[in-house]
Amino acid sequence: MSTEPGARAEVSVIVASVESMRSIERCLGAMRASLEGLRSELLVVDASRDGSADIAERQLGSASVLRCSPGTLTPALWATGIARSTGRVVALTTGHFVVEPGWARQLSAALEHDNVGVAGRVDLDDESSVIDWAVFFLRYSEFLIGPERPRRGVAGIPADNAAYDGEAIRRFVKTTGDGFWEVEFHRQLHAAGGSLAIVSGALARYARSFPFRTILTHRFHHGRHAGAWRVATGQRTSWTVLAASPLVPAALAWRVWRRVRSVPKRRTRFLRSLPIFLPLAAAWAAGEALGAITRVAVTRRPDPVPA
Repeated sequence: MSTEPGARAEVSVIVASVESMRSIERCLGAMRASLEGLRSELLVVDASRDGSADIAERQLGSASVLRCSPGTLTPALWATGIARSTGRVVALTTGHFVVEPGWARQLSAALEHDNVGVAGRVDLDDESSVIDWAVFFLRYSEFLIGPERPRRGVAGIPADNAAYDGEAIRRFVKTTGDGFWEVEFHRQLHAAGGSLAIVSGALARYARSFPFRTILTHRFHHGRHAGAWRVATGQRTSWTVLAASPLVPAALAWRVWRRVRSVPKRRTRFLRSLPIFLPLAAAWAAGEALGAITRVAVTRRPDPVPA
């Protein structure tokens, strides 16, 4: 699976790990199986307070695990790994996802058709909990239904289950010190004439994830970054974001409900997760309002800390 020292990989996989102790072993085991036979590199960039990094080191060795300060957001972890990658293809995920065996090859093959970024479908793992359901529906409900055939020219893809042209993504993170925020990259990519696609395979399942307090904090800071960015780029005014913020949790819940109501299992899980979903959505809305008013970006790409 791994490349020789100094050699360039065909596929680089960056796994951002935040409090992933309950899923990182399965995540890396499935990823290594997916990369079998490929000239590849697998890098974990961890910012956990639990034992996630230790588990990753036991599986991959210390050279493949970068430790960053706890509290570092996932986009900053991705950017740290992207900057160190060598692959023609750079694939991203988190320590909470478990991929299928053909994942790496399916995404890599899709990039050969003039796409700059491609993604697969996401779904919930059978071992997930109610908190995981809430996080999943808030983040990924848009991508629950995969196309029968590759769908090109889409506006956005979930970076948590995506692969990009290596040169394009490395160029982006080198020109911004603010992490890999996928929406911003996708917008820049479209402006340059690039294309995104969603493929029919490359399924990734969302397994056991964050403690509630961790994801609540991260949703707030992600929202804060989004609010500051939208105002800075002229998409919204500060007062528009502020005025809309009380309505955001209900609007997000209604959007998810329309996507899941026709499937009994998903509908039941979403309704059961609402008491967690709504506070997470409110944290996002509060962060977005604060970011829109202050116009301050959240974080810069961190320097790894010693093991």
